[in-house]
Order: sequence, then structure tokens, then C-alpha cells
Amino acid sequence: MKKNYTVMFLMFFAASIMGGLALNNYIPYSAVAGYGLGTLFLLCSTLFLGKIQRPSKKQ
Repeated sequence: MKKNYTVMFLMFFAASIMGGLALNNYIPYSAVAGYGLGTLFLLCSTLFLGKIQRPSKKQ
């Protein structure tokens, strides 16, 4: 069974940005870290989406 990790990485993307903004008053530069981590998760989600939509060659 193939697993689809795209939705999971999109949820991590949203959670990291919200977490970075929520901790902005307590931890310095947490918003920047949240945006960086969110960008990483967004790139991972597009990678897995591309793997799913790529037609496989079966012969």
C-alpha cells in the first residue's frame, strides 16, 4: 500500500508557521525559524506530490 505524505507535510507546514508566530514573544527569532521550517515542509510536500503524479512506466 502506497502512503500519501503530501497532506501530512502540508499540516506540518501550517503548524510550524503558527508555532513560530505563537512563540515570537517568548523565543527570539522563532518566527524566522517557523518560516524556514515551514518552507522545508512545503518543499517536501511538493516532492511527494510529484512522486504520486508521475506516471509509472509498466511494461
